[in-house]
Amino acid sequence: MVNPPEINGTSKTISDACDHKGRPAVQSRTGGWARAAMIVVVELNERLTTLGIGVNLVTYLTNTMHLGNPAAANIVTNFFGTSFMLSLLGGFIADTFLGRYLTIAIFTAVQACGVTILAILTVAPGLRPPACADVASGGCVKASGVQLGVLYLALYLTALGTGGLKSSVSGFGSDQFDETDGEEEHQMIKFFHWFFFFISLGSLVAVTVMVYVQDNVGRQWGYGICAAAIVVGLVVFLSGTRWYRFKKLVGSPLTQIAAVAVAAWRKRGIDLPSEPSMLHDIDGSSGRGKQRLPHSKQFR
Repeated sequence: MVNPPEINGTSKTISDACDHKGRPAVQSRTGGWARAAMIVVVELNERLTTLGIGVNLVTYLTNTMHLGNPAAANIVTNFFGTSFMLSLLGGFIADTFLGRYLTIAIFTAVQACGVTILAILTVAPGLRPPACADVASGGCVKASGVQLGVLYLALYLTALGTGGLKSSVSGFGSDQFDETDGEEEHQMIKFFHWFFFFISLGSLVAVTVMVYVQDNVGRQWGYGICAAAIVVGLVVFLSGTRWYRFKKLVGSPLTQIAAVAVAAWRKRGIDLPSEPSMLHDIDGSSGRGKQRLPHSKQFR
């Protein structure tokens, strides 16, 4: 006889997911929209924070740090480029070592540190050069090496944080839904729709409201709001720990690609067998052949 809790689904577990204590995840108590929404919040605040800093950073570097336009533009380009490139690092760490949850938590904290340092730069007189005595005559003192060093530390901590964070947010959000359940699969599709909507919303608020605050209220207020936003996002994300679904590590695709490249290089001098079936590996434990792909002459 089936127990009543199993009839109404309260004891149904997800086969490929566990809870925060490593136990099989109970469908009714973990995952779903409520938990996915907490994950969306941290991505919304990340977009608001990163773009809120980056889109108006040139004016801060030229007007406050007294750098030339080429140098300022180069710093901004490096900042955005680094944040996107570090997504590869974040994805590798998440898939191979830490898992998506810890990766998001750690890198969000790193980004919060970077933005907080940047906010402190706007209010600490010793961390920025004095105001220009006479702009027309070029009487502006450029930022010192120490001041630029603190600025770079803040920017690249922010870039490191956003790179690691954005690599895992969408994946961890999809982990909250069971693809074998028809209703939850439909919810997962809707989750991605809302996920990209809130990314766009965060970007819109950043390039409008945050830029307005920085230019008309004060840079310290703009960066202070960014720091508060990413901290709030981290707190909201961590508050859902008990109810998240966690998937097992499956390894990074980058590792698999590297393994293929290394194997191809080591076997570069071996002649191809006359029988194509000899190219397939055999699973020794079960005696059954692994999944086969059609061969081609490309990249022989």
